[in-house]
Amino acid sequence: MNSKLRLALFVIVALVQLAVAGGAIYRSEIALRTGESFRFRIQPVDPVDAFRGRYVAIRFAVDRAPVTDDFEVRRGRHVFVPVEVDEDGYAALGWAALDPPPSGAYLRLRAGFVAPDDEGKRHVWVSMPFARFYMDEDLAPEAERAVWGGPRGQREASVSVRIRHGVGVIEELYVDDVPIHQWLAENR
Repeated sequence: MNSKLRLALFVIVALVQLAVAGGAIYRSEIALRTGESFRFRIQPVDPVDAFRGRYVAIRFAVDRAPVTDDFEVRRGRHVFVPVEVDEDGYAALGWAALDPPPSGAYLRLRAGFVAPDDEGKRHVWVSMPFARFYMDEDLAPEAERAVWGGPRGQREASVSVRIRHGVGVIEELYVDDVPIHQWLAENR
């Protein structure tokens, strides 16, 4: 194979890789800038990622969406779930479907298993594609203590998530309705 052909193949492969990575970054940035904002209740913990540093791992209080009696989905397949606001002002998941809704905010989520809840209503368990809130190396452990170290255990914690065309991006972590950086500055 001559050197010009090898160089051309290398350039094509490099451009494809840049396009894939750039597309993912673009979708996240557009969701952050123009997406609709929702607040989700959370239950955080604080692990470490050897390559990306400290973050607050987010475990969402909403982890399943209602489904119709005839709804069937293979585990690991994507489902589309509308995001609604409950009476307390927090995000709630609507009825899961195999196709995106024609209007309104929705998330593209990976399906777990379909099973009835304690009341006998069928739900699909879902995993959120955004589950890490990255912070400064020194602040992440303090953020964990802020959430778990309240007078009776866990404090009220939530995240705001921007959603656009099925893509969700965490915008801010809140403790007792105060952004985490502000809460840490006021309570050190």
